[in-house]
Amino acid sequence: MPTATSPRAVDREEDLALLKSLWKEIKNGLRRGKRVIGEEIRSYPTPIPRCDAQFNHLYEQQARLARELDRIAALAEKSLKREDYIGLIEGFIASAPYADDAAERRLRSRLKSELSEVGK
Repeated sequence: MPTATSPRAVDREEDLALLKSLWKEIKNGLRRGKRVIGEEIRSYPTPIPRCDAQFNHLYEQQARLARELDRIAALAEKSLKREDYIGLIEGFIASAPYADDAAERRLRSRLKSELSEVGK
């Protein structure tokens, strides 16, 4: 027997689905960024002096991405609510960039726009 679902409940379910999708996109973007930086590090010309600022910057970016991905993996074990996803996405948008590329800037801009569409 079908049950009536309030429009507000449907909106919240749609919001949750969108938030989960946005969060997945963030995770995939971070994984992709870590892979790209890892490739750059592996292909870096040797020998690498300790004072090589560019290499050290890449290495720090990779370490920061690894820490963030570890944190995300720990969150995957928890049952996240709608408000949790909103907080996580807002935190990503407000955080310092993980890479020096236009793709991440576009992602952050789009996330900000889409998050503003979600009813709070």
